[in-house]
Amino acid sequence: MAPTASFWDAGEFIAVGHGLQVNHPPGAPFYSLLGRLFSMFMPTGYVAASINFISVLSSALTVMLLYLIIVRLVREWKGTPDEMLPIEKIGMYGGALIGAFTFAVTDTFWFNAVEAEVYAVSMFFTAIVVWLALVWAENHDRPYNERWLLLIAYLFGLALGVHLLNLLALFFVTLIIYFKKKEFDIASFAASSAIAVASFLLIYPFTVQSLPSIMEGMTQASYGLIGPIFFMTIVALLLGWGVYYTHKNNYRIANIVFLSYALIIIGYSSYALIFIRSTANPPIDENDPETVEAFISYLEREQYGNTPLLTGHTFSNEKGTIDREQEVFFPRRYSTSPQHMQQYAQYSSDLDFFLGYQLDHMYLRYFAWNFIGRDSDIQDASWQSGFSETENEDNPAHNSYFYIPFLLGLFGMIFHFQNDWKRALSVLVLFIMTGFAIIVFLNQTPMEPRERDYAYVGSFFAFSIWIGLGSIGLIELVKEYLKSSKVAAYALLGLLFCASPLLMGVQNFQDHDRSERYVAPDYAYNLLQSTAPNAILFTNGDNDTFPLWYIQEVEGVRTDVRIVNLSLLNTDWYIKQLRDQWSHESPPLPISLTDDEIEQMTSSLSLHQPDTISIPVNKDLLKQAFSGANEYKETIGVTPDTSLQIYSKGIGFGIPVDSLDAEVSWYFEGRSAGQGPQGNTRYYTQVQDEVILDILRNNKWLRPVYFANTVSSQSQLGLQPYFRFEGKAFRIVPQRHENAGYGWIDPSIHAKRLEDFRFRGWNNPDAYFDENIRRMLGNYRFSITELASRYKEIGMPDSASYWLKWGEERIPFDVTGNNVNSITLYAYSYASAGSDSSAVDLARKAEKQLLEDLKSNMNDFDKLQQELATVDTELKSARENADVGRRQELQSRMQQISSRRQRITQDISFAISHLTIVQRIYFMTGRDEQAMQLAGQVDSITGGRVSIPTSREENKKQFDQFQLD
Repeated sequence: MAPTASFWDAGEFIAVGHGLQVNHPPGAPFYSLLGRLFSMFMPTGYVAASINFISVLSSALTVMLLYLIIVRLVREWKGTPDEMLPIEKIGMYGGALIGAFTFAVTDTFWFNAVEAEVYAVSMFFTAIVVWLALVWAENHDRPYNERWLLLIAYLFGLALGVHLLNLLALFFVTLIIYFKKKEFDIASFAASSAIAVASFLLIYPFTVQSLPSIMEGMTQASYGLIGPIFFMTIVALLLGWGVYYTHKNNYRIANIVFLSYALIIIGYSSYALIFIRSTANPPIDENDPETVEAFISYLEREQYGNTPLLTGHTFSNEKGTIDREQEVFFPRRYSTSPQHMQQYAQYSSDLDFFLGYQLDHMYLRYFAWNFIGRDSDIQDASWQSGFSETENEDNPAHNSYFYIPFLLGLFGMIFHFQNDWKRALSVLVLFIMTGFAIIVFLNQTPMEPRERDYAYVGSFFAFSIWIGLGSIGLIELVKEYLKSSKVAAYALLGLLFCASPLLMGVQNFQDHDRSERYVAPDYAYNLLQSTAPNAILFTNGDNDTFPLWYIQEVEGVRTDVRIVNLSLLNTDWYIKQLRDQWSHESPPLPISLTDDEIEQMTSSLSLHQPDTISIPVNKDLLKQAFSGANEYKETIGVTPDTSLQIYSKGIGFGIPVDSLDAEVSWYFEGRSAGQGPQGNTRYYTQVQDEVILDILRNNKWLRPVYFANTVSSQSQLGLQPYFRFEGKAFRIVPQRHENAGYGWIDPSIHAKRLEDFRFRGWNNPDAYFDENIRRMLGNYRFSITELASRYKEIGMPDSASYWLKWGEERIPFDVTGNNVNSITLYAYSYASAGSDSSAVDLARKAEKQLLEDLKSNMNDFDKLQQELATVDTELKSARENADVGRRQELQSRMQQISSRRQRITQDISFAISHLTIVQRIYFMTGRDEQAMQLAGQVDSITGGRVSIPTSREENKKQFDQFQLD
């Protein structure tokens, strides 16, 4: 289990749960209540672990329930254990253990099980609902059997406060009930399916989304006489009357329906937490859903935009853009993002995109990760089985299962259908609804920022049922062909245990063990320590912001700093919160926009005319403000109350005020919006850009303003000449420095920030760091190499070497994980500082990896060239035969191959440029012979088609083009 917060949503869930705050739409209030319950008596250092433990406990219970489910499914056709032969009991209990243990160590389930996320709890609700349905099935003809169904309804209601995925188990429950109460025929099966769909729609979207909308409509129609509390009272009374009336008149089925819906509503009432806590205006209050209208917007996830499902506009290959003139059925390529449309063009149709990307890449690939094998932890990594070699053999997430769990599950499905096709069909429906149906519903766009396999864990759970049944089926073969030999049965179970759960557990352990990982909270700690007191810190997105929320809200670190998430800064509610509310010791931000201006700004796109922006610097005001704490408070509009423990002194720039420029002036181009009707380039600004500019104008340079160094250059608004690099953030200082692409460095300030950093376990060789973390470590090394370069510039190479060594001790290099760019640049920094031995050691590491990558990429390039030639020949044939359909198919295929070839060409170029740097290091350290040997190795790999310099002079000339000095 992770001992503390992880990246992505875990930091937010821990902070929100511990403080009962409001997380991102559509919320998870019941999960937050659990988080509060688990953490409220814990010391600060154990809060994150206690909330992570919710997932551990939920997952353990899920594994137990899966075991019980498999046993119950076997009993459906074999009867009670008392009626079974000893060999059949061995098979039932042993096979159930194999299925449960296998699921326990599957890639996705294990990932969800060890961090604070909703998916483990949601999976527990799914498992207990499936188990309860089978318990009911065994007791369906006994008095008061409906109690099991009512409990299921209540659990559905509770699960709404965790995640909607659990609701998909409704279709499994419906089939279990149907097959117990009816004999199969088309009419009754169709009616049962219609009831299931109607029940699903009654809960979602009617109860979850439409009921609050009806409440709003009645409030408006009654001019406020019927408020939310009155409306909820009416709903409760109507349900109570329905329960009473149907009970009194002995309408048994109707009574069960009313009771079930009442229990769902009771479970769903956890959403009252959203209202209650939002009204208290906590520091994390996403969407500010304290009014009915805002609450509905929150539930409907309006800030994320609409996703078309059945009808809508889609991408046209002929027009090369979204066709707004015609709506189509089942639109899959709907996003207007230029990057997305570029990807859409590689598919011949919506169906091609659905099958090739949404189904294959975003589901079947994940399914294979769990039951066949995974190639690596690199984004968009493929699957592999272990029977063939790949270039990612050394990746910690290169896990091979040799098809064993998959084949076992496939055999189990066949075995299940042969013995009990009714329950097998129910499991199949669960498998499809928690897999295929989610794909259709999500309608995902290409280039997802992270892997989304966690959404399909219910489908993998269903398949694991069949893995258990497959093991039972093999024991049945022992019974039939080996005369019910117990020895053979136990031996087979031992073999299956080793071949499935044990093999998978051993393979998956390294990349699922998070017990030594402290990177996320340390990252947040270091970013906060990079800022001056009471700063305003602009952050990029979830991975920047959520760890910061955790460390401020739970650990109480640097609560004087105001975090401003640039993604959320495009929404009206967030701007108003920043403008109006305190957050711990941080006063409201200096935003001058009125409510009307904010709403107008966030509802339309603003075209922008590139121009020079100037913001004056009032030095007299700054001198007065920086002279003392009370003067500083007064200047920024905070009452100088001595009981308020903020601003113990004025917050200066660390340099004399007189050395500042009289104004901050820069050319702001804006963001490209394509070409206008006359062919001229148009520009626009996002809401976040306008708000940043408003803050800068109204702040008057009083409060320190920073950009996290992960913020994109486009979102930095061209302010780079005024950036001072401090630790992990860029401070805007009114002192212009030309040619400061990444900000200028005051080595004493930058070094002081680094000295305050925390690196718990970052140099632990046993800790597993995934691709996201490895990439972030490269960002840290950049901070260190920039400081070393600055020391070298001012003639202090010893200090440069010291900080390079300091960085390598805390963040040592590991070639695994494709961090060759960091290794190469770090080696060059060593060489520049005169640390020859350290430079050469790292250069050799980089050389080995780069040559391997170059060889692999050249092989892939040659294969694609051959494939392209073959397709081109086929395309010419299709044109000659006027085969339009075949021609379109081949053109799409050529586009895909060309795109892959372009990516590989970029990888080859990357390797060549970095090998040139490695060669430069060898020349700088007097290893000319080694440098020349490297050139020969490159020629040998590429066949002379691509090369690096063959002399010191050529190398220097080519190296200078990289502008690393």
